[in-house]
Amino acid sequence: MNRRSSPGAGQWLTVGIIVATTIFLLIKLFQYANLRGNYPTGLMVAGIDIGNLNEDQAREVLTNRYLEAPVVIYHGEERFELSPAQAQFQLDLDGMLSRAEFERTQQDFWAGFWGFLWGKPVEVEPVPIQATHDRLSLIAVLEDIKTLMDEPAQPPQVVPSTFSFDYGESGTETDIQASFSDIEAALYRPANREARLIVKPSVSERPEVNLLTRLLVNSLQDFEQTTDGVTSMFVLDLESGKEIPINADIPMTGMDLMKVPIVLETYRALDREPTIKTQELISDTLVAGLDNTAANELLKIIAGQDDPYLGAEIVTESMQRLGLANTFMLLPYDADPRAGIAPLETPANSVENLPTDPDPYIQTTAEDMGTLLSMIYYCAEGMGGALTAVYGDAITQQECQTLVAFMGQNNIGSLIEEGVPPDVTVAHRNGWISDTHGDAAIVLSPGEDYVIVLLLYKPGWLEWELSAPLIANMSRATYNYFNFEEPYLGDTQSN
Repeated sequence: MNRRSSPGAGQWLTVGIIVATTIFLLIKLFQYANLRGNYPTGLMVAGIDIGNLNEDQAREVLTNRYLEAPVVIYHGEERFELSPAQAQFQLDLDGMLSRAEFERTQQDFWAGFWGFLWGKPVEVEPVPIQATHDRLSLIAVLEDIKTLMDEPAQPPQVVPSTFSFDYGESGTETDIQASFSDIEAALYRPANREARLIVKPSVSERPEVNLLTRLLVNSLQDFEQTTDGVTSMFVLDLESGKEIPINADIPMTGMDLMKVPIVLETYRALDREPTIKTQELISDTLVAGLDNTAANELLKIIAGQDDPYLGAEIVTESMQRLGLANTFMLLPYDADPRAGIAPLETPANSVENLPTDPDPYIQTTAEDMGTLLSMIYYCAEGMGGALTAVYGDAITQQECQTLVAFMGQNNIGSLIEEGVPPDVTVAHRNGWISDTHGDAAIVLSPGEDYVIVLLLYKPGWLEWELSAPLIANMSRATYNYFNFEEPYLGDTQSN
């Protein structure tokens, strides 16, 4: 039986595989030996794989990805490129590559070869990014973008034809503070170097008080120029305390407006609940269209005797104690002065070239009357104020509330009332004589509560057709300022 002495096919295949594997490993070992001076496979520096690169190549890659690649900043749809140099962004290349070199020298030869062979890092710690930037320089760049792109909101404007205010146009405003961390982070990313500026809508604010003042002044000046008359107005924001005085210290005849301090002083004089008769007198005094009998009867109650002159004197003294130095009445309504009663000199009526001709025995100013109404309002709301400070419990919160309620029943459908919606409470007292018309009110509006006083004077005779529409329009303008969101236009065309 003959046997073959030469190897079989299987043996040759096995030998071939061994030889091929050995050659492959020798080639890879040679390649790895040549790359041994480079960084180990899979080494990540600042998020970038620099495995198998030498130091110069690693520097180039890191520089390209961090220092030469811009950060793209979006403002809405607009695209801006931020050069890292603009933010004074700097990489600590020496520090990071020193750490990378340490990782290279610490790697075991055969472990490194195994990682090279399989393309997997072996015992290699990633090196985090080491970099700095200047926050102020970055903020300056963002401020430039903000200045270029932001659209400021347009403020409200006056609509003279309706005595209201138009909404301004909304704009945009870049929130740099809220955007800053995202943009900073983009500087420190090797890829996806994009960030968005947070852009918020810039909403137009409510009208400034000077806008209302300008509208009021222009309208009042038109009246003065066409009639040779005088206007006086006072508005008080009962929430903030802000005032709009327009010729508010000019003395005017007190007319029926002085019936408000008469009723207030009546409450102070009473030491018990008013009788039904007294309540009727108070109601009649505060309601327009009636004669002056009720007011003169209240002056007697104030005096504590059948002497309305004494009652008028007490009312004047009370106004002076409250600091209303320009408000006085020296005699009852429809009465002649007694012997020895002389007109009272006040800061308002003692000026030279007085533009009005007020009654020498009953005077007030828009500011005094508005201030008095604010005192009554704060008393009614339980907020203290001058009435409480001066008179303590002599005038109670309930009495102030009752006074305001009676004034709210004075419905005439004209003057200040006409300038507000019908369902808004207008606690007011109006008055008119031949040359002077006026109205003084606490308006309890949905937006804010406020005081408004208007006094108009025209030498000789003041026509209702001139005064009533003007007072209504000034009331409407004031209401629309305090109720900017829901203005009342009324029948402005008829005015």
